[in-house]
Amino acid sequence: MRVAVLADIHGNLPALDAVLLDVGETGADVIVLNGDVADGPMPAQTLERLADLATRAVWVRGNSDRWLFEWCAARLNRAHRDLLAGLPLSVTLDVDGLGPVAFCHATARDDNEYILVDSPLDHFGAAFAAIGQQTVVVGHTHMPFDRLAAGRRVVNAGSVGLQYGHAGASWALLGPDVVLRRTLYDTDAATAALWSAAHDLPGADGFVGNVRACAGDAEAVAAFKQTVRQQQARKR
Repeated sequence: MRVAVLADIHGNLPALDAVLLDVGETGADVIVLNGDVADGPMPAQTLERLADLATRAVWVRGNSDRWLFEWCAARLNRAHRDLLAGLPLSVTLDVDGLGPVAFCHATARDDNEYILVDSPLDHFGAAFAAIGQQTVVVGHTHMPFDRLAAGRRVVNAGSVGLQYGHAGASWALLGPDVVLRRTLYDTDAATAALWSAAHDLPGADGFVGNVRACAGDAEAVAAFKQTVRQQQARKR
């Protein structure tokens, strides 16, 4: 089985449509939706498009699937909300060439835990201690990476809808190995469509601005490191 991993779509339907065209050309058998799919400018439209994938789609819960902005939640129907409420923290699939692979939005213990490419090895070890799979695929930080950490291969598929540090929509293709993919799309047309759909969404100007010209990697990593420090302080 070959698997495409789409994480952090965040209601960016134009980016999703572009990625799905690329995914279709790869012959992937399954599409893992690795969390944070709808919280953004086009929530209902995005969920409807993903629903069209039917049994090809395997859904995983992200943190923003639990706490949708009120603006987004108001645009979803009961079926949409029930779908998001019932998603699992993680799933495991047997992937060609890789064996059992675990998929979770952030870490195996928390869908809102930030782990970065340069996080300490003991953080990686603790974050995934609850699972036995030697390969795990995550999202959450919107920045792709593929590294060995604490004896485990950890892959971040990046973000389809709200990328940081690079142009284009990021996703991953698994089987027989791991390939980090990037799909370029018309961001001018996308920003026009997103703004038209959600100009009154709180923070819409920042979202649309990032689609047009994304935040740099150094800026994003600095912000994430601050969040990691805050999370760790709350656990003490």
